[in-house]
Amino acid sequence: MGTLNKYIFNQVLVAALMTVALFVFVLVLGNILKEVMGDLTAGRLSISFFLYIVALIIPGVIPYALPMGMLTGILLVFGRMSAQSEIVAMKACGRSIFAMAAPVFFIAICASIFSVAINFYYAPAANHAYKTALKNVIRANPLQFIQPGSFIRDFPGYVIYANSAEGKELVSFRIWELDKQGRAKISIQSERGVLSYDDKNDEIVLTLKNGSAERSRGDDPENLRKPLPSARFDELLIKLPLNDIIGSMDKGSKRLKRMTFGELMQARKTWHPRPIEQTTPELAYRDKIEVQLQIQKNIAMAFSIFSMVVLAVPLGIKASRTETFANLAIALALAMTYYIMTVVISWLEKYPTLRPDILIWLPNLIFQATGAILIWRASKN
Repeated sequence: MGTLNKYIFNQVLVAALMTVALFVFVLVLGNILKEVMGDLTAGRLSISFFLYIVALIIPGVIPYALPMGMLTGILLVFGRMSAQSEIVAMKACGRSIFAMAAPVFFIAICASIFSVAINFYYAPAANHAYKTALKNVIRANPLQFIQPGSFIRDFPGYVIYANSAEGKELVSFRIWELDKQGRAKISIQSERGVLSYDDKNDEIVLTLKNGSAERSRGDDPENLRKPLPSARFDELLIKLPLNDIIGSMDKGSKRLKRMTFGELMQARKTWHPRPIEQTTPELAYRDKIEVQLQIQKNIAMAFSIFSMVVLAVPLGIKASRTETFANLAIALALAMTYYIMTVVISWLEKYPTLRPDILIWLPNLIFQATGAILIWRASKN
C-alpha cells in the first residue's frame, strides 16, 4: 500500500471508528431509556445486572451504527480533503478517484463481513440472552415490579399500590382497573397480596386475599359505589402480562430476528407461526418467504455499509465541507432513506408472490448505482 493510500486508510479508519462509537453510544442510550432505565431507577434491577443488560444491547445496535458511522467518517475525511484542495492536488499527481477510494472500499468490505457475523450470530444470540435474563430475574423475584409506597403504572390499564411488604407479601394492597379514558372503573382492595410468575404465559399472577371490589357508576365514573356484599372475596387472582412492560418473551419458539444463521436455515423447513394443522400450502409458502426475507435482510443490511460508502465518497468530495454537523446531517439523511426503503419492502412479507426476499436488495442496488455514477462523474471533472 502506497503512502497516499496509507494516509487515506488511516484517516478514514480513525474517523469511522470514532463516529461508529458515537452512534453505538447514542443507540445504546436510546435502548436503555426505552427498555430498562425505568426498571433501574425504580430499584428493580441491580447495577451489575444493568451493566450486563447494556453489554447485551450493544451487538444489536452495531449493524445500524456501522453504516451511519462509516458514512459520517468518510464524509468528514473526504469533505475536509476536498475543502482543503487535497483532492485537486492528488488528481494533479495522477491519482484517480477510484485509486483514492480503494482503501475506503477495503475498509467497507471488511466492515460488511464483520456485520454479517454480527447479524447472523452475535446480535440474535445477545438479544435472546437479554430476554432470557429479564425473564429469569422476574421469575426469581416477581415482587420487584411492585414497589411498596409507590403508584405503579407500568401495566397498561391498571394502577397498583401497596402500603408495605412483608417477605413476599404486600400489605394493604389496592389496584385500580382503568377504562379507555384512563378513569377508574373498578377498584379492588385487599389486606394482603402475593405475587408469583407464570412461566408458560409470561404473566405476573397476583393473588389477593380478604378484600372487596367497587365498580364505578356508568353515569359518573369518577365516583365508586360502596361494595356490595357479593363484591367481597376471600381470594382473587389477577393476571398482569409482562409483555406489556418488557416485551414478548418468546413463547414456544424464537422470533425470526432472534435466530442465528443455522436456526434460520432450519426454519425454512420447519418454522410456522401457527399450529401445523392450520397451515395451508399457501401459508407454508408465505412462511418460507418470510424466513428467506429475514436471511436476505441480514445480509443486505450488512452490505449496506459498502453501498453507503460507494455513495459517500463522491458526496464527500462534492460537498467540500469541514463542518461536522453538516456531514452528520447528510449521513443521517442517507441512512434514514435506506432504512425507510428497507422497512417499506419488509411490509411486503404478507405478499410472497412479490418476492420481498429479492426486493430487499433494491436499496443496495440503488445506492451502489447512484454512487458509481457520481464517482464516474467526479473522475471526469
